Amino acid sequence: RAQLVPEASGEKLAPSESFEVQAGGSEHAAASALVYIAVFVSSFCPMLFGFVIGFTSPAQAPMLGTARGVALPPAHLAVFTPGQFTMYAAIATVGAVAGAFAGSRAMDRIGRRRALALSACPHLLAWCGTILCSDPSVLIVLRWFAGFAVGMGSAIAPSYIGEVATLRLRGPLGTTFQLVLNIGIFFVSAVGAYGPAMEDVGGQRFCNWRRLSFWGVAFALALATMVFMPESPKWLAERGRMQEAKMSLRRLRRGDTTAEEAMLVALAAPADSSSSSISVSSAPGLGHRLLDYKRSLLIAICLMAFQQFSGINPVMMYAADICAQAGMGNAEVSSMAIMGMQVCMTALSGWLVEAVGRRRMLIFAGVAMTVSHLGLAYYLAAQAWSWWTPSWLAMLCLCTYICGYCTGMGPVPWLLLAEIFPVEVRGAASALATSVGWISAFIMLIQFRALQATLGPSGVFALFAVFCFGILVFACLCAPETRGKTVEQIVWELNGPPARRPSPEDCPKLVVRV
Repeated sequence: RAQLVPEASGEKLAPSESFEVQAGGSEHAAASALVYIAVFVSSFCPMLFGFVIGFTSPAQAPMLGTARGVALPPAHLAVFTPGQFTMYAAIATVGAVAGAFAGSRAMDRIGRRRALALSACPHLLAWCGTILCSDPSVLIVLRWFAGFAVGMGSAIAPSYIGEVATLRLRGPLGTTFQLVLNIGIFFVSAVGAYGPAMEDVGGQRFCNWRRLSFWGVAFALALATMVFMPESPKWLAERGRMQEAKMSLRRLRRGDTTAEEAMLVALAAPADSSSSSISVSSAPGLGHRLLDYKRSLLIAICLMAFQQFSGINPVMMYAADICAQAGMGNAEVSSMAIMGMQVCMTALSGWLVEAVGRRRMLIFAGVAMTVSHLGLAYYLAAQAWSWWTPSWLAMLCLCTYICGYCTGMGPVPWLLLAEIFPVEVRGAASALATSVGWISAFIMLIQFRALQATLGPSGVFALFAVFCFGILVFACLCAPETRGKTVEQIVWELNGPPARRPSPEDCPKLVVRV
């Protein structure tokens, strides 16, 4: 049995030295197989995220009744006018903003795993309704519920993954959110274009989006099995449920968990001690607590906004045209190839964020995306003015952009959400940051065509080059390096001691005696 006691000497500790394990205890236990199982099951959340985002791509033509050759899609699939379809595509981002705050409240009140399982319910409602309904207004409302569920999950899943992972695995496992999101987009596009969701009409093949919706139901049911996964030990400890926290930790680790249990005890101490700090139930309001972590909050909000304003959507919109001009005639095949490249590069980011570091990957992304946007702006302007426009230039810029985004700007913001906030405010902070990201995505969806009409294609990419240069400056000046550091150490370095808690300099040295 481990016992946490203050050292008699009263020696002060720095955050990185807050715990000392004696009697041969190991500093960090290895992850058990259950960590990987829990992360796998929670990954159905970003899978559904990608499924919702990518669903409109194969469904657009049949939903609008667009002909292929002389064949029209079946009447039961053609349900929208162009204006209604625009609303259908964009309304998910509106639902996601509300879902982010609902997810924050749920994860703090009922725990991470139950909140993730709960997010499967609006997914089930949305996809079962999409299978059965044909009324445009009802389908738009159902799309809002799908966005609501995605917003819930995007606020919860990164925190859960970060809290169950070991220190060494926090980076690789944290990037699985963006990786599986890209897999979800790739999956829905592939099944919608080539899979069993296709329906033959007059010699032409159309995506039967009702059949495609069955996959959404299946993924939602898989996500609901989160109720059988272990709860976050940190959330349990922060609620003062120490025995449950230690049991959950021992299920998630192999080997000696003494050091991590000591950290859980320290995490629970403010809730248990009336002399050292204010209890959770009587703590200052959430807004005041968030203000204790202003720098962390600013970093998270800026990164989530920059993620949307980095220009991923226009790049993907022009990708098929760029590939066609480079000699890849089939737009569907070229789009699938680009999505496959996104998946591969995001998978590589799991190794890079640990080998190279989070901050350096953001700097690399800022450089790569800025140069790529400038190159694409020149390429499109040169086409309009009949200048020198080699097709390899556009392909080089496209591939460089995907490398930068998928290894840096895509996965790192989601990873940092679980690293730069303490447990007590992580839910609210994640909700606020992700809601800013969703609002930014909504602005991009609504205003992109207006920007295109005003600035022209080359002007749009020049504007995104300015945004990406802003990402580079922000990464150099403000982005933290979190590799190899505990969350407590990261929070301390970014924000200093919260005003309502004693500073580590005021605390006696803690020693774990076995």
